[in-house]
Amino acid sequence: MRPPGVDLHRAIRTGRRRRRIRNAAVAAVAVLAVTVAIGAVRSRPQAMPADRTPVPLPTSTIAPPLGECTISKDTAPWAKWHPWFVLDDTWRVVVHLEARGTGPVEAVRYVDGAVERIPDVPSRFQLTNVNRAGDFAGVNGKVERGWVYRDGRFRALTLPKGATHLALTDINEAGDLLGAVDLGNPMGYEAVVWPGGRPDRPRMLKAPAGHVARATGIAWDGLIVGELVRGDVVTPYLWHPDGTGEPLPVPPEVGGKVEVTGLTGDWAVGSGVRWNIRTRHADAINGLSRRWAVVDMYGRVYGETDTPEHRQAVWVNGTLQPVPDQFEGRTARPEAVRDDGRQLFGWSLPDNSPVRWDCG
Repeated sequence: MRPPGVDLHRAIRTGRRRRRIRNAAVAAVAVLAVTVAIGAVRSRPQAMPADRTPVPLPTSTIAPPLGECTISKDTAPWAKWHPWFVLDDTWRVVVHLEARGTGPVEAVRYVDGAVERIPDVPSRFQLTNVNRAGDFAGVNGKVERGWVYRDGRFRALTLPKGATHLALTDINEAGDLLGAVDLGNPMGYEAVVWPGGRPDRPRMLKAPAGHVARATGIAWDGLIVGELVRGDVVTPYLWHPDGTGEPLPVPPEVGGKVEVTGLTGDWAVGSGVRWNIRTRHADAINGLSRRWAVVDMYGRVYGETDTPEHRQAVWVNGTLQPVPDQFEGRTARPEAVRDDGRQLFGWSLPDNSPVRWDCG
C-alpha cells in the first residue's frame, strides 16, 4: 500500500521526495493491537515463512455489493510509535521504525500478530513499501540510495547507470519492486523494476522515443500500470512482464488528462476511469471526484462525490453508495482501504482522531 493522499505523479515529475508518513497505517494498527499484545517478540531477525504465492482473485468483473458500513473510534496505541509506517494490501503485515532510548533505529515488523525486531537498519532509512510476504523497502533521506529487506537481510538497490535519485512506488507478492529514477530527463523520473531477489539487476521500462515511462502499480505476475508521458500528453499504459506494452483505453466521455493512480488485484483506477488489467475493459467513474480514489480487489472504487459537499462514497458497478462521514458530530474521512474493502481507516476532523469503518 502506498501513502494515501500523496500526489505520486507530482513527486516523480518534479523529483521531490515523497512524504511517507503513514497516517492511515497508524490507525490500521488497531486491527493488530490485541494480537500484537500476545504476539511472540524476537530480539534478532529470523527468516519468516515467506508467502509469495499469487493472491486468489475474484473471477467475476461484476463487483459484489459492499453492504453497510459502520464507523467507530480507533484506539490503537499508536502515539508512542514512530509515525512512519507501511502496510501490505491485506493489512496483515505492518512495518514501522522505532528507536528505543538512545539506541539505534530498528524496524519492527508485525505479521498476523507476531512481532519481530530487525536491527542493522541502514542509516537514515525511510520506509516506502511492504508486501504480504513481509519484504519491505525504503530509501535514505536524500533519496540517493535504496534498500530492500528480504530473507533476513538488507540489500542495496543498484541504480541504473547515470541515475542520481530514486522513488519507490510498489512491491508485489514476488518481491518485484517498482520505482522511478532521475536520469536527468526534464520530463521527470523514469520507471524501473528491480526483480524480486535481484536488487542488483534494475530493468528500465520501455518507452517510445520522446516519451517517459511512469509507473504506479505492479501486479503479482509482473504486469505494470502507469503512463507514457510526452510533454502535456499523458497516455494510460500497461506493460507486460516481457517488457512489451499497450495503451489502456479511455472511455470517450472521460475528458482531460487521465493518470493511473492505483492498482489492487486485477483492477486499476485513475482520473475518472477504472480498468480491469486482464480484460483491458475500461469504465467511466461517474459521480466521484478525481482528487482521490482507491479501488479494491473486487473493482469497487472509494472516493468523494464530485458535489460541493464532497461526501464519502463507494462506486459499485456504476452506482454510488454513501459511506458514513460523520462521527460524534465531526467530519470523518477515510484515507486507506483494505484490499477486500471490508475495512477503511481514516481521521475525524479537525481533531485528527483515528477512526475505522467496518463494511459488509
